[in-house]
Amino acid sequence: MFSIPKNAVYQRINRRKFLELGGGAASALGVGGMTLGLSSTVTRSKVQAASSEDAKWKQYAGSKLVFMSENTPPSFAIRDNIQAFTDKTGIEVTILTDDLPVVQQKVGIDLRGGKADYVLNYVQDKPIGSPFADFYADMTPMFGDETLPQDPEGYGDEAWFPNFLSACGRFYEKGKIIALPYDAAIACTFYRQDLFEANSKDFEAEYGYRLEFNKDSTWQNVIDMAAFFKKAKEAGKDVPYGYAQHQGSFAWTTQLDIQRFLFANGRWMDWNIDDVYGSKEPGKTNWGDESSIAMLGKFKELADVCHPDNLANGTLELNTVYQSGNIAMQTQYHEFAASIEDEKTSRAAGGKTAYAPCPKGDPKWIKNGGEAVNGTNCGIGGIGINGNASDDLKRAAYIFAIWSVSQENQYNVLKGLGGTPTRKSVLEREDVKKAQQRPTNMPNALTFDPVYNFGIKDPNFVLGPKIPNGNEYHSILAAEVQKCLSNEQSPEEAAKSIQTQLDELNGAG
Repeated sequence: MFSIPKNAVYQRINRRKFLELGGGAASALGVGGMTLGLSSTVTRSKVQAASSEDAKWKQYAGSKLVFMSENTPPSFAIRDNIQAFTDKTGIEVTILTDDLPVVQQKVGIDLRGGKADYVLNYVQDKPIGSPFADFYADMTPMFGDETLPQDPEGYGDEAWFPNFLSACGRFYEKGKIIALPYDAAIACTFYRQDLFEANSKDFEAEYGYRLEFNKDSTWQNVIDMAAFFKKAKEAGKDVPYGYAQHQGSFAWTTQLDIQRFLFANGRWMDWNIDDVYGSKEPGKTNWGDESSIAMLGKFKELADVCHPDNLANGTLELNTVYQSGNIAMQTQYHEFAASIEDEKTSRAAGGKTAYAPCPKGDPKWIKNGGEAVNGTNCGIGGIGINGNASDDLKRAAYIFAIWSVSQENQYNVLKGLGGTPTRKSVLEREDVKKAQQRPTNMPNALTFDPVYNFGIKDPNFVLGPKIPNGNEYHSILAAEVQKCLSNEQSPEEAAKSIQTQLDELNGAG
């Protein structure tokens, strides 16, 4: 979802190259014309339900597909192994990668423009799925189609971890599925176990309890820990700062940071809508209520004891701060464990880092009578098919989609670049079970217990909100909260401003 593997390849057309192509010549290149002449074309051999499996896989031999993806581990691993797919099917696939905001812009133009330049898309649940759901092909008619190859594990909810198929595949209605779970980024806690142990005596003398983190640790405990490390650091002790938030320019992850904090304390949500399907008409927001104001005050209290560059740290930057040894703890996405455990680049490697669920809400903070939970949220990236494509192009794309999310591919990505499985069966493999304990050759597996066995289960997991104006919502929330954290407005002013803007955005003002 967020991490960028080494040797990432970005393929963009710059202005000079566009002019070299003669400007309008680029538009004559056909599907995928703006990707330097790459085009999606279909060649088909008819097959019947009784045809061999080999014939079903190879019925579109000679076809060419273009897949536009975020720079995420599965896409790099699959790109490096794409010859295996071509050998199996005869289909050529070009995988283009970029940062998520760029992917969002490119596929948005393609989808809304009635084109299918990128017949396969990386469908990140809220930033891409929410605004563009109506433009994607419904994959359900192809599930079980006897003239297409099928995955033996199937595509029902039982094949994936709980709620994963809904997160990236279901939007605003029950029947349609627009994407299959391709990768996942689930929030959990990374903390420097070595530093906690070394400083526990001093912390306990000041706060009256041991410096340790587990599933019962609350957000108040996190504030205490961050304040302790900051005070020690500024007094000249050789320790890092304690904590930092996601407050950089990537508005979606800023929103996710705030969302899990509020959800932990009373299971508070932005709107009273279905958390699985979302809503095209969410109505009035809950921002501006007593809970949101109180929680924003606590969120600022945490920000005040964070790393001094707190407002500049986006997802990647925050992980770099942790890797470099400048903070003792972060709430981060579990796909980053692979980089944390790389002893060549990380000062937090070599058994120094422990992994735990997200912090729990504090019952004393709760204003709405709700439950204190380990608020855990996610980004579930799906692989979807452009609804503007021809039927045969959709079928060819489906063959690649099901291959890309197979157990074997997910297992290979986990072993190679450090992927994050979405199929439950990957975790049932004996070597993956073993890899969840040190020493391990699959570092992301160190997070699997707090993530898959705890964080994604009820009542801790929150999926939404899915609304058509989701990206505008992310931007409003990030801008107003950052004003609060930088003392430009009070928590109440920020919460009320968010309320006004969101109600106007959704026609509920």
